[in-house]
Amino acid sequence: MAEKDQSAEKQLSDAIWGAVSKVVLAAALIGSGLFAGYYNWGHATELEQTVAERKDDIVKLKNERETLSTRIARFQRDLEVCQKELKADK
Repeated sequence: MAEKDQSAEKQLSDAIWGAVSKVVLAAALIGSGLFAGYYNWGHATELEQTVAERKDDIVKLKNERETLSTRIARFQRDLEVCQKELKADK
């Protein structure tokens, strides 16, 4: 009877270790899959680089727009001055 009890305990122990090893293996595979997915798609290093480039482009375009609007205002002012001088000369 001691053999049967020992055998049953060994079978139970083997079954527990088998289940635990399957759970650990599944957790390791799922964890590595989640890490790889986050690294490739979740972190999106290429997209972050593209966003930074686009932000730089936006800043450049805003500066260019400001420069051009200043030039337009200056030309309009000069035009008004020239038109007033032309009217005064007539």
